[in-house]
Amino acid sequence: MTGAEPRSDATDAPKRGLARLLPAKADPLTSLALVVPVFLVYHYGILAIDLRNGVDLVSQATFALLERSLLAYVAVTLGFAGGLVGAMYLLRRRGTVKPVALVPVLVESTVLALGLRLSVGWAAARLTWIPPLATTAHELGPFEKLVMSAGAGFHEELVFRVALYGGLAELARRTREGSARLGALLAAARVSSLLFSAVHYVGALSDPFALGSFVFRFLAGLYLVTVYELRGFAVAVYTHTVYDLMVFFSP
Repeated sequence: MTGAEPRSDATDAPKRGLARLLPAKADPLTSLALVVPVFLVYHYGILAIDLRNGVDLVSQATFALLERSLLAYVAVTLGFAGGLVGAMYLLRRRGTVKPVALVPVLVESTVLALGLRLSVGWAAARLTWIPPLATTAHELGPFEKLVMSAGAGFHEELVFRVALYGGLAELARRTREGSARLGALLAAARVSSLLFSAVHYVGALSDPFALGSFVFRFLAGLYLVTVYELRGFAVAVYTHTVYDLMVFFSP
């Protein structure tokens, strides 16, 4: 993955305080393997849902690709799958896949998703005095909601937490020391979260801009950066996915 995944010596260090209550953090190989079901739900499920329901930038781009060429979509999907397999091959010496870790990851992610919904919504409302913009998820069917949640959980975490934040964080770790490094890491978190929020307003079917929803998504990005940094890619993906499902299926 990236430098944001802690090194093995950090993983093996004895836990202290509240950390003792948390399950062991999955090693990078297991973390990557555990998100494969989310990847499959999205990339297979998207073939069976209405092409008009592209509610986020990733899905809009995917639907546009599908409309142009099924073969091109299959090729891109196989490219992503090949990247996952290649990354797991490179990580095979840093751990072994532990499928049983999926259960504690799902439990932890559900708790963190609930925390995201309660804490970030409250904070955004206090900062702006404007409630976040209501979702248009009522226009989607149950299976479509599942597929959209999986797509956002996997691809947005891959782009904004692993590639963008993780890349900037690794650069900071290599080029900064002490307080300068911490400042660079915080800047990486802010930049990735700002872009994460902004991308939700790009595209023909995106949300109209609203201050409340922009601040909410920025804070949600910071929350997910923290989850990714402390608990790894799999927990970030499932937290994001479960959160979206909570929102989509709420009254």
